[in-house]
Amino acid sequence: MDVSDKEKASKWFKDFKSISKTTMPETKRYEIKEKRVLFREMRHCLHSDMVKKKQGNRETKRPQSARARNIGCTATIHIRLESWRIELSHPLEINLKFTHSHVVNSAESLSFRNVDRAVCEKYLELFKDGHSPASAMYVYEDELHLSATNDQELLVLLANRAKNPDYDYIAKLFHKYRETELGARNGSSMFQRLAKVVNDFNNSGRGKATFQEYNADAGKSFILCIVTEFMCRVHKKVQAGELCYMDASSSFEPSTIL
Repeated sequence: MDVSDKEKASKWFKDFKSISKTTMPETKRYEIKEKRVLFREMRHCLHSDMVKKKQGNRETKRPQSARARNIGCTATIHIRLESWRIELSHPLEINLKFTHSHVVNSAESLSFRNVDRAVCEKYLELFKDGHSPASAMYVYEDELHLSATNDQELLVLLANRAKNPDYDYIAKLFHKYRETELGARNGSSMFQRLAKVVNDFNNSGRGKATFQEYNADAGKSFILCIVTEFMCRVHKKVQAGELCYMDASSSFEPSTIL
């Protein structure tokens, strides 16, 4: 291939993986001596015995299920870029054995693929906009439906985990995002972030809000009170002081009192 450095070699494999809709993890790591070899990787199909040995014999989550990842696939790819070949027109050497023991483009094979980084970034943007894992998944899948040009393309997109991750993955990504952005549940960083949000809401002119931090030592529960402009008008006209709205959505926390 007409590739002259390791960055371009990595990009070539990334493009190959996307076009072929295959996942081939690295199974052998070589010592790189840049005087002779600039880049070298050995990879096997995700459904091979070698990948299972490399990742360790993990317990199968659903041992009775017919959906198995390890089916002894023998497809491999060996990529090697040697320094003395740089002066040649096509220095990157690729040894590809692409005979799989399974249908590459089947729904089952596609469901094992690793989620693309761009998809993760899209979900993180949805979380920043205030979406829960469930609502983010609905919004993202709606976009997939709109982007597909025909039913066949849509079916492939929905089955392909690289483009359409499962809910468990989305939920784990959300919890990781929440830990990073807000810290531990009922932690100090979470309340610091909430104080900023409450202050921005009060300055927006859309209503008033206040909150009480959770403090187990002092016996204080986490309380968040929000009074919108519409609620104020209703209270003035109807005197509805005894009405209370409780958020019971998927993001509702047991320790929260509204």
